[in-house]
Amino acid sequence: MTLLLYNLIWKLLKVFVPNYLNYRVNRGKEEKNRILERYGISTKKRNSKKIIWLHGSSVGESVAAIALANSMLKNDSSLKIDTKFLITTNTVTSAKYVNNKIKQGFPGIHQYHPYDYHEFVKKFLIKWKPDMAIFLESDFWPNLIYLASVNKIPTILASSQMSKKSARFWSGIGKMLAKKIFKNVDLVLAVDPQHAKLFENLGAKNIRSLTSLKSIAEKPSINVKYVKKLKKNLSNKKIILAASTHQGEEEVLIQLANSFRKKGYNNTIIIIVPRHVKRSQSIQNLVKSAGYDIKCRSKNEYPENNDYFYLADTMGEMGSLIEVSNLVFVAGSLVPAGGHNPAEAANFGKCVIMGPFTEKCNAQINDLVWSGGAIKIEKNKFFKKDFVNKVNEIINEPLRLEDMGKNAMEASGYAQLRADEASEYLVTIMNKNKAK
Repeated sequence: MTLLLYNLIWKLLKVFVPNYLNYRVNRGKEEKNRILERYGISTKKRNSKKIIWLHGSSVGESVAAIALANSMLKNDSSLKIDTKFLITTNTVTSAKYVNNKIKQGFPGIHQYHPYDYHEFVKKFLIKWKPDMAIFLESDFWPNLIYLASVNKIPTILASSQMSKKSARFWSGIGKMLAKKIFKNVDLVLAVDPQHAKLFENLGAKNIRSLTSLKSIAEKPSINVKYVKKLKKNLSNKKIILAASTHQGEEEVLIQLANSFRKKGYNNTIIIIVPRHVKRSQSIQNLVKSAGYDIKCRSKNEYPENNDYFYLADTMGEMGSLIEVSNLVFVAGSLVPAGGHNPAEAANFGKCVIMGPFTEKCNAQINDLVWSGGAIKIEKNKFFKKDFVNKVNEIINEPLRLEDMGKNAMEASGYAQLRADEASEYLVTIMNKNKAK
């Protein structure tokens, strides 16, 4: 595939963009009053001398973007004078996160990223005239990257990695497109040596291997009253938190509870936090059909010492639940969903366990495993049984859990050092460009 062919495909697809956006609005995935941003049009003013553009997609990438921006401000005090960070994202939740940070004083502007039709991207670049473009998303939009680089905007791919599926595309049918896109990029900060080699093969010239900036995580807020109540009710329990579960994972958690019950253990509770709270009723039905009672946060219920399960089916309380837990199972990893970011749990100093499906967070979980702060179950036909056995093993080793939690927290600090190193590279490139 060439860039010409890619743009021809987009020319055909753009006819369907209005209907697609309406569909997303109806599903709550777009803000109706901000649809024009998808076309590269904005009602906001460029009221800053310097604009540094950071692009991500989801909340995890937004956290990394703001951490990187704050590190740049720390490394170059001149950026504090009339500089704004333009953060572009794809999701409504990431938009809320960024806008909350701006309200708290972060020198930023939030926009939804334009769709990758070249005319939309041109309008966006003409409007914002960024002084630097930093891409933290693992899905690479050709026109966003190419048009930034050919317009002499210093272009950096930070925290860069590819899924196996993306790598097959860029190394196969998209190889000609890759050579066009990546050769003009000023710097690639890859998550590990393996990805550094991949980007080199795709045509990138200046590459450094660091770590995933998504390993940086702010601690979510804690509801102190809720934490005290949980600790009081579960004073004799070991708490396993199943964070952001997907359909198919609760069945494994029931197998885990069955193993406890079979051994006569009643000192452990599994707190389920579904990725999508709309699954609450189906999870309740599943757990009850397996012979267990389950209390629900949405009903203002609290677990008790004789419970094996508790369903935390409300938003915004992950920090409180991590705080009270002894072991955190980061879900989306026992089913092929790619795994969720384990960085929040690590930042709380909690031991992490994940299943084999971690494609979306390999760099983060690998860092934690190497540090001794996490366990990853290997993929084989018995991986669910291996997961149950491993949890049974470590949940009864409190000193081991404590040591692993300390290792995880140390790994989080290491990730912040890597962010500082990354920001030094970016500040150097910016200053060189300013001197030209």
